[in-house]
Amino acid sequence: MTASSESTHDSDPYANRRRWVGPVVGLLLLAVAWGALSLGAVSVPTGEVLGVLAHKVGIDVFAESSAQAEAVVWGLRMPRMLLAFTVGATLALTGGVLQGLLRNNLADPHLLGIGPGAAIGAAIGSSAGGVQGAIAGGVAAGVMSAFAIRRLTRGASIDPTRIILSGVALGAALSAWAGFIVFAADRATVPPIEFWLLGSLAGSTWRAFGTVIVFVAIAATVMLASARILDIFRLGESDARHLGIDVDLVRTVILIAVGAAVGATVGAAGVIAFVGLLVPFVVIRFTGPLHRHLLVVSLAGGALFVAASDLVARLAIQPIEIPVGLVTAAVGGPVFLWLLTRRRDA
Repeated sequence: MTASSESTHDSDPYANRRRWVGPVVGLLLLAVAWGALSLGAVSVPTGEVLGVLAHKVGIDVFAESSAQAEAVVWGLRMPRMLLAFTVGATLALTGGVLQGLLRNNLADPHLLGIGPGAAIGAAIGSSAGGVQGAIAGGVAAGVMSAFAIRRLTRGASIDPTRIILSGVALGAALSAWAGFIVFAADRATVPPIEFWLLGSLAGSTWRAFGTVIVFVAIAATVMLASARILDIFRLGESDARHLGIDVDLVRTVILIAVGAAVGATVGAAGVIAFVGLLVPFVVIRFTGPLHRHLLVVSLAGGALFVAASDLVARLAIQPIEIPVGLVTAAVGGPVFLWLLTRRRDA
């Protein structure tokens, strides 16, 4: 090992972990993608899956797949898998951003009430415009809920405990209102309350994925571009102000991006808990606190977590499908408690 590499290792103790965490997560994503496209009530051999995908991109090197395989893989499972990746990546990214913005590792878009608030707008929107109306309504209500959090963070400094407790109370109230709206709506056009509060990817379509990805791509660009500013926020708001950062403007812009991204995912898949809380909490142990690493790996980790949870939801009790939010909570709750216990005992 050279002197320069030893110096780099000493100054950045997470460098070695980052070298292997990316390839490992990438391989796991490929494994989950294979399972998502191949496994289910109708099993599709790997060769046929590859044949369908190759045919769709204009490559005919594999044997021609059956019409059933194409309908299952491309018509049903592919948009569901892509939406699962998008939802998971978005929730983990927003969780990492909120934890940096509010300087609290318990910050989470659903725990703070942004997800339940988006569910209200999404339920109203779905009664008027189907899934696209649900996504648009979720975005609008998610931004409004983010502004409610913005009101709680106004002023020169914030109390992290007050923010979390206020968010929990706000989320509980908004979840109740979402329930009232769903029960009062037409059941033929508005999904049941289990969808909004427990999440589901069962109704995924190419149209839903295409609509969500537009909102998410714009919001994610804003959030990823804020990585350096979030590093400064960890030093404290007074230091950020001394460095010339307009703290109030940054909070507002980031919270709008978070609200829009979360609202889009809620409109398409309902509220899926624990992703934004757990994934950044785990990832930071491998990447370190610098947000340019933390946010990117959280994106991949969130996609992996939700897609794997959705695969379990489909396969665990066939032919019954479990809400994906139950799986993420069943896994995320105990893991998070274990990590908190280890941290306290360390």
